[in-house]
Amino acid sequence: MNLSGKPGLLYVPTADSTPEGHLTFGAVYNPKGYALSRLDRNAEAIMFANLTILPRLDINISVLKAINNAEHPVIKDLGDRQLDIKYLLLKEKEKRPSLAIILSSPFTVDAAMLTHVLVATKNFALDARWKIQATAGVGSPYFVYRNASVTNNASVFSSFKWQRKSEYFHNNGYLVGVFGGAKLDFQDKAGLMVEFDSRRLNAGGYVKLFERWVVQGGLINLDQFTFGTAYSFALAKPSRRLKKIYEENR
Repeated sequence: MNLSGKPGLLYVPTADSTPEGHLTFGAVYNPKGYALSRLDRNAEAIMFANLTILPRLDINISVLKAINNAEHPVIKDLGDRQLDIKYLLLKEKEKRPSLAIILSSPFTVDAAMLTHVLVATKNFALDARWKIQATAGVGSPYFVYRNASVTNNASVFSSFKWQRKSEYFHNNGYLVGVFGGAKLDFQDKAGLMVEFDSRRLNAGGYVKLFERWVVQGGLINLDQFTFGTAYSFALAKPSRRLKKIYEENR
């Protein structure tokens, strides 16, 4: 999972397809030298939950909390909160990559991980054990949000503003412009990752434990360490009878 809890690499999201009813939750540590909300002041802890509610539709909830330190104390108990929606426009086929659009909710008044991207992903099998996954995308320099200066006691559907991300108070450049990356994967159990997140080159790796638990780590800009973990499971599994009927009618 990427920084904000979407299927992806380190910072970069991918257009991976996940099964209906699939829930993933986890956390990521982001170093202060590349903090999204308080650059060079506080490292960040990001907690997330991602649910595939329909075969092509995911929703993602994430919370970013700046980590307190003596030099820069953190007052807020709860940090930036964000709701994202991902829709799979195209599923991957033999000669075609998957294509997805990911949009952060316009109801936010304070979000540092804004994601407004179009991303494509393609898998290439090297042999029975190894495969390479390639991803490329582009992020919008604009977004819609609720203007915090006029939202006091206002309706949640009011005070919307068209905003250039570089003029927003979280001017961190996260996923603005062209980005991409690749993952070398061994039997879906471990892999190496490299990415360009629209600003920097990052690299890392991951390992999957017990089929459901993933631990990953890497170097942002190849000089500061990040790490994260995620746990996935199906909320509801079809019965053996339904599975048999499905297989018989494929």
